[in-house]
Amino acid sequence: MVSSNTNRDTEVSCNEGGRFMRKQKLVRTMAGIMSICLMTGALTGCGGKKTDAPEASKEGNAAESQQSSKEEGPVELKLFLTNKNIVDNSYAKQKIEEATNTKLTIIQVPTKELDNKLNILLASGDRPDIIQCETETMESQLLASGILLPLNEYWDDYPNIKNGRDEATWDLMRYNDGNIYSVGIKNPNPLSIIAYRQDWLDKLGLEVPTTLDEYYKVATAVAKEDPDGNGVDDTFAFGGYQNVDTTWFDHIFGAFGSLPNYWMEKDGHIVNGSIQPGMKDALVYLNKMYKDGLIDPEFVTDDPKRWQQKVKSGVYGAGVTKIHIFDQNNWSNYYEPFIQAYPEGKHVYGPVLQGGCENPVGIRMASERGWLRTFISKDSKHIDACLRLLDYLMSEEGNRFAQYGVEGEHYKWEGDKLIRLIDDNETNELDLNKFFIGNTVLFDHSSPELFDAFEFSHTIATPNPVDGIFIDELNDIYPKLKEITNTRFIEMIVGETPIDGGFEAFVEEWNSRGGDKLTQALDEAYQAKK
Repeated sequence: MVSSNTNRDTEVSCNEGGRFMRKQKLVRTMAGIMSICLMTGALTGCGGKKTDAPEASKEGNAAESQQSSKEEGPVELKLFLTNKNIVDNSYAKQKIEEATNTKLTIIQVPTKELDNKLNILLASGDRPDIIQCETETMESQLLASGILLPLNEYWDDYPNIKNGRDEATWDLMRYNDGNIYSVGIKNPNPLSIIAYRQDWLDKLGLEVPTTLDEYYKVATAVAKEDPDGNGVDDTFAFGGYQNVDTTWFDHIFGAFGSLPNYWMEKDGHIVNGSIQPGMKDALVYLNKMYKDGLIDPEFVTDDPKRWQQKVKSGVYGAGVTKIHIFDQNNWSNYYEPFIQAYPEGKHVYGPVLQGGCENPVGIRMASERGWLRTFISKDSKHIDACLRLLDYLMSEEGNRFAQYGVEGEHYKWEGDKLIRLIDDNETNELDLNKFFIGNTVLFDHSSPELFDAFEFSHTIATPNPVDGIFIDELNDIYPKLKEITNTRFIEMIVGETPIDGGFEAFVEEWNSRGGDKLTQALDEAYQAKK
C-alpha cells in the first residue's frame, strides 16, 4: 500500500530545501503569502468545513461556528505532546490561548515514550483532541485506528494549514485513501554534518580528510596527540549514544556504501543498508578505531543529553555532529558553550569519505514529512477549535510568536535580521520556543555560517527513497529489526562478537525475523509508486 502517487525527485527536493532555509532568513513570510485570519485575541472566519463537526452547523457556517465559540468562552482542548516542560498559565501558553479562544490541557511525555504512553492512553478511552507522535510505526497504527481527522477537507477554511507546506511535502503526507491526516514540524534536513575541529587540524599540521586512510590519520592525531593541550587523554574523533541507529557513525558506514537501518535504492530496487556486503568492512574499520581508542568508549552508555554536552564542550574533533555547532548566534545553545571552552575554536565541514567502495554515500536524511507529526481526533467535540489552534501556529504571526515572542518586546528587526532582546533563560521562562505543533522552524536570528552549513549538508546527504510509503509490515517487523541491528552492530564494534561469522549470522537473523519479507513488500510499494 502506497501513501502517495507522486513521482518526486528527492535530490532536487533536498536542494530546494537549502534554498528555502536561506529564503527564510531573507524574508519574513513563510511559504507564499498566507491569508492570516487573525483578529485581536482570536481567529475569525475559521470554522470547519466538515458537516459532521460537532462545533459546526450542518450547513458548515464557519462564521456562526466561530461566533458561537466566542460567546461560549474559551474551548477546552486536551493535547498529547512531547515533553517541552510547558508550564500551565505561562506567558506563551496564555497568549496562544487568547489568540485561539482555547484553554489547553497539555499531557507532556518524553519523546522516546510517546508511542507507548499514547497506546496506554487510547486503550483507556481517554482520547486527546490533538495527538502528537514521532515514529512511523505509531503513525501507521493511528491511521489504522480510524480516529484521525482529514486535514485536507478543511483547507478552504484554514488557509494557514494549507499554505504552511509546499505541494511536494503534502504529497508525501498523503495516505493511501488520498487524505492528509497530519502535519510535521518543518526543519532543515539533514540536521547533522561531517565536521572537524579546524583549530586542531591547524595545530596538528593536517588537512580535512577526503579518504578513509587520511581520515584514520586525522582521527588518530585527534585522539592521541593531545590537541587541546591539557595533558589529559580526553579527546576523541567522535562518540555517540545508545539506541540511535548508529547515526553518528554514518561517515564511516557511508564510505563503505551503506547506512544501517536505512532504506536505499540499488539497481532500481529497495534494499536495506544494514545487510549490504559493505557493512562488514565498515564494522571491521570501526572495530579497529574502537580498539585503538579513537572512538569515545562511552558511546555505548551515553544518553543524548550527555553526548550533547560533550559536543558543546569540544571533546570530539572528527566525525558526524549536530549542524547547530555552526550557528554563531547559538541555535539550541551549542556554539556559545563551545566557544567558552575554546575561544579560538572553529569547526569546518568535510566531504563524503572515499576509498571504502566504488560508490560511497553520504549521511542519512530525516523524513521530508517533518518530525513530531500532529493529528486531530475526528471524535473531538471541538474540531473547529483544534483547527483554529493548528491554523494559528502555522500562520506567519503565530509561528513567529511561538518561537520569538512579540516584536518590540522580545525581538526587533535590523533589516532582514531578527535580533533577540531576551536571552535563553528568559525565553525558557516565558515558554517561548516550546510549542512545536505544526510549525516551521525559523532561523531569522541565525548566522550566515549556519546557512552555509545547511547548503553543504545537502551535498553529502542520501535521500530516503521510501519516505512517504506506508505498509502494514512496517508496524509489525521494522522496530524489531532496528533493535537487532543496533544491538548486533554495537557488539561487533566493541569486540563482544567476532565480525567474521558474526555479521553473516546477523544477516541470517535479520532476514529470518522478517527482513526479507519487509524488503519485498517495500520494494513492491516503491515500484508501484514509480
